[in-house]
Amino acid sequence: MSAGRRMAPRRVLARLRHGRDGAGAPAGSRESMLPYYAYRAAETLVGVLPQRASYWLGDRVADALVLAAPSKLDALRDNLRHVMPAAGEAALRRTVRRNVRNLTHSWVDVMAMSSRRTDLPSRIDIDDFENFGGPMKSGRGVVVMSMHYGSWEVGIAGWNAMGGEMALLAEVLRPRRLFERVIGGRSKQGVHVIPIDVAAIRNSDPETARRMGASSTREVFRVLRSGGVIAMALDRDLTGTGELLPFFGEPAPIPIGVVDIAVRTQAAIVPIILHQAGTRVHAVPYPEIAYDSSAPRAAEVRRVTCELLALFERVIREHPDQWHVLDRIWPAPST
Repeated sequence: MSAGRRMAPRRVLARLRHGRDGAGAPAGSRESMLPYYAYRAAETLVGVLPQRASYWLGDRVADALVLAAPSKLDALRDNLRHVMPAAGEAALRRTVRRNVRNLTHSWVDVMAMSSRRTDLPSRIDIDDFENFGGPMKSGRGVVVMSMHYGSWEVGIAGWNAMGGEMALLAEVLRPRRLFERVIGGRSKQGVHVIPIDVAAIRNSDPETARRMGASSTREVFRVLRSGGVIAMALDRDLTGTGELLPFFGEPAPIPIGVVDIAVRTQAAIVPIILHQAGTRVHAVPYPEIAYDSSAPRAAEVRRVTCELLALFERVIREHPDQWHVLDRIWPAPST
């Protein structure tokens, strides 16, 4: 991946002004509060420890999980086999271990959002900002298309902490108090979270599920039609309605609806990847994905989606230890 010209984040915003998970129990069911209390305890530690110490502690938690509960990582392991088909078991184990470590770093950063407001912008390096700034200045809505990779939520929070405005479509976590705690930290960074209650949608009748999904969709349309910016991920079919498209050479259910919304609102589609680089976050905006709004929409949406997937494949192959999807993506385990 070629690194373009870098700009300091605060200079980036000044130039523009002047011209980025967990399925839960069904709604109404009895929910364990253990995840909430565990999160609060970890958040408290992160709030008092230096960042490097928090990362070190996260590494120990990751290593313990890999050793003590390997079956919980079966889906991640299978996903990475699709990315690294020629890798031996030893190489795959090392990648899984690094992946889970990087994931804990990402969660440390999410937990730190409650207290380290001014720290976030100083940790972000941005390459080729014009790829993002140009579409933003056009007056159209902008869909930042990304995936569950690196520290994309920290990038969003850092951007908003510098005075930018970006919304985030996010899955509701269970228990609800955990979700409210997590989005509370994001809100302190100026992030507008649009919730989608995946567990409730999956466990509702079709008509109720449609209404619940429509509520989130209406808010996304409102943001884009007002010229706003929203970040969405393309690599997880949360609601089970994705279309099978080639991804790493095999058909996978992909939520093409996020691309369809962009095309229907004539929003700019800008892929942005946020790499973890030690204690820093390296943001790489790619050129806007062009589309023909006069072409048959279904075919154009599929074409644009496939172009995005091809880009994401290249990024993931280069850094498979930063792609964090803990649900099985492909319909059946690879052999």
